[in-house]
Amino acid sequence: MQTHPDRFRVAVLGGSAGGLEPYMTILGHLARDTGMAFIVIQHRSPHQPHRLPRLLSRMTTMPVVDIEQGMRMEPNHIYIVPPRMQLLIEDDIFILRTEPRLDGWPRTIDTLLRSTAAHLNGRLVAVILSGLDADGAAALHLVKAAGGITFAQAGAQYESMPQSACDTGCVDYVLTAHGIAQALNGLGKDKFSRPHLRARPPS
Repeated sequence: MQTHPDRFRVAVLGGSAGGLEPYMTILGHLARDTGMAFIVIQHRSPHQPHRLPRLLSRMTTMPVVDIEQGMRMEPNHIYIVPPRMQLLIEDDIFILRTEPRLDGWPRTIDTLLRSTAAHLNGRLVAVILSGLDADGAAALHLVKAAGGITFAQAGAQYESMPQSACDTGCVDYVLTAHGIAQALNGLGKDKFSRPHLRARPPS
């Protein structure tokens, strides 16, 4: 699906355990001017809230920004979701809510993808990276139904999250972190072709 020139694509990079390395690899190989916005959503402790933005800012010349309530999303920026917060997006405005206390693993990636799939339509790109459990997988059918594009990481340190994503049958591409970066560079410029590939488990 082609996007209107002033309606940029939005890539959600979701990970958990083992997610730092693929985040750094992807951001380190992204062009500064893809024309996309990137949202990094990581299961992380609130005790060192500035560690992730500080590390990721070393890998890119794009601005790396901690999301604040009411902030407007812009292309060629990297946005970091604060720990223990759920993120929603309405009219390209960020809305933060305190994550409810739940038994088991967080579902912050699912929440974000569910809330943005219909709003962003074909602008949404979901990227499921290394992590335990299955956060993000349950919302991929909504991303696909709205015309979005989905990726899962191949060769992840912790395969549970990307494998759960693949098991849904809703993953378009299974690539290494470096391969995902290359795809996003092309996709931001609408140069990334979309052959009909069958999702396969990460190797």
